[in-house]
Amino acid sequence: MGCMLLLILADKFIKMKRLFWIMLLISGFASAQELDSLVADTTEIEPPPYYLGFYVDAGASFEASIPESNFFSVIGIGGQYQNWMIGFYRYDFQGTTKSFVVFPNSFELKYRYAGVYIGYQFYQNDLLNVSIGGSYNKGDAVWRSLEDGQDFLRDEFDLVKVGLRIEIGKIRYLKPHATIGYQKMNGLDLANVEESDFSGLFIAAGIRIGYFNQ
Repeated sequence: MGCMLLLILADKFIKMKRLFWIMLLISGFASAQELDSLVADTTEIEPPPYYLGFYVDAGASFEASIPESNFFSVIGIGGQYQNWMIGFYRYDFQGTTKSFVVFPNSFELKYRYAGVYIGYQFYQNDLLNVSIGGSYNKGDAVWRSLEDGQDFLRDEFDLVKVGLRIEIGKIRYLKPHATIGYQKMNGLDLANVEESDFSGLFIAAGIRIGYFNQ
């Protein structure tokens, strides 16, 4: 009887010992997992060493024209490195200006220009980016006959623009922006129009779409 009792107690002891080791292993594994999670949570991912972006920019500009301010479509491509931006933009006049350049024939003014833009971003936070920039553009203007669609008079011009841009930078790959500035035309010699007709304040809005590494 005594031997049987000893055997039963020994068997229970062995089972309890196995259970103890199993629980110890489970506890150690859980502690290791918790430690790994804590290290992962406290380890910060380092940002890229520099800011880089490539984009397409599209929008509209409301600027000086004749007989009054009119809309231009705007399309551009560019890149950004750190705080500097550089791009190539094209502007197409979308308004309607008619005149009797040679009476009684009617003519419509058409013009467009394109050039290089350089900007510097001098302020930024989690929501907004603010930059100042300017562009130098070359363009041409033409009086086109409404009767037969032929170009009657044409001349080339230079256009310089400077402006302040405010951009929403919260969305990584989409950058809506608005600009207010001043433009000055030079070199235009065309009947019934003056350089001053195309010089003055302008406002513009658009969106940059592209790759930005931050």
